Amino acid sequence: MKKITILLFLVFIFLIGFFPVRDTDFGWHYRCGKEFFTSGSLCINNHFSYFLPNYQAYYSGHLSDIITSFIYDHWGFLGISFLGSIIFSLAALIFIRLINNVKLGLVTYLISFILPYYIFNLGFRPQIITYLFVFILLWLLESKNKKSFFFIPILFLFWVNFHIGFFIGLFVLIFFLFYKDRPINFPQKLLVIFISFLTTLINPFGIDVYREIFNHSTSPLGTMIAEWVRPSPLHLVLITSLTIIGLIIISKKKPVNFFYLLILVFFYLLSLNARRNLPFFYPIFFYVIKDLFKSLKNLRHEMIIPILCSMIIFTLIIHIPQTIKFDTSWTEYCHKGPTTYPCQAIEKFPQLTGNVFNTYEWGGFLIWKKPNVKVFVDGRMPAWKDENGKSPYQVSLDILQTKPGWNEKLNKWKTDYLLIINGTFLDLLLQKESKKYHWKEVYRDDVSVIYKNSFPVSRL
Repeated sequence: MKKITILLFLVFIFLIGFFPVRDTDFGWHYRCGKEFFTSGSLCINNHFSYFLPNYQAYYSGHLSDIITSFIYDHWGFLGISFLGSIIFSLAALIFIRLINNVKLGLVTYLISFILPYYIFNLGFRPQIITYLFVFILLWLLESKNKKSFFFIPILFLFWVNFHIGFFIGLFVLIFFLFYKDRPINFPQKLLVIFISFLTTLINPFGIDVYREIFNHSTSPLGTMIAEWVRPSPLHLVLITSLTIIGLIIISKKKPVNFFYLLILVFFYLLSLNARRNLPFFYPIFFYVIKDLFKSLKNLRHEMIIPILCSMIIFTLIIHIPQTIKFDTSWTEYCHKGPTTYPCQAIEKFPQLTGNVFNTYEWGGFLIWKKPNVKVFVDGRMPAWKDENGKSPYQVSLDILQTKPGWNEKLNKWKTDYLLIINGTFLDLLLQKESKKYHWKEVYRDDVSVIYKNSFPVSRL
């Protein structure tokens, strides 16, 4: 009966985790992976934008980009949604093993999945791999088999080349030094930490990958990107209350498990800093207080199975058709995602080439669909800095808001076209004074507008 319950639960997580591909960064991830198949090279240099063309980023998630490109080319968006479902199901299975109580594991994972649901529903993206790897790391740390502990460096070898979130795992591993109730002595822990750090250097950038982490941690991403802003007031109250409760529970049990205490505070601070980290906090909270619930005596498997079957049927009827429709309909993808893409513009204005100043959210889309174009800004770039220490996102926003010097900047960087949202400050200004600034409107629809630079070539 227990195995049937787990199987049904994993089926439900697979189905509810079958999200459509809504991530606006999909395009540049796909193109980066495609470079490996077309030229045999990794996406190391900046080939996609004409602003900061020589900028060297140190993002090391090449394996996830390669897999994304391969799956999309063979099975489209449905294949990528399927991959996301597999990852969520594996995460659920490992979490249940971590909790070491099937009924508690089912309930707490479901709660942990539902609370940050709006973060998950962007679909598969590299951060989801870090989500899975955090659980795998905890499972290796908790394993009663001492040999499992020494597989951790191998995990980090893959992790660093899948997603830059590997640094989260290093913190967890360091905190494990304070976990005394394990058959691993202190020198062995230090050795595995040291080897794990060394394996993170096995990536295309070596030690410079940590420079990228530093750039992200010191950039004001919360003022620029929606998923990097602080959680909503409801989540802030909830995670703060749960953290306090968790600290009280941990502190009352003697001896105090400082490993649990440290990781709870660490993931609380991560979530406090950015809402994109909420999916990590909730399962960690239930993980550190799992000993409080030795069993759920009032909850029988015979009661759980009908509930799971009902949820599976509901998901099959409502959720799955919506994902299939989004993943297989170009119209849905263009108009029903987190941003409306300029699909009609790139179809009806095929002569769009050269250097194109674009709306930030459209950067990855253009990199994917218009390989003959170099964009101004895209989702790779919010933590980059120009010679004045400003993010490309901030520079693009200054131009869109027509702040002093906006046109001089566009001409300085030899911009051929503007592809921007219909009705922005820049569009409203150029509708009235396009000749003054030497721009000519060449296309307009309900979503976007295209302007062509009419400066003589010699002046660009």
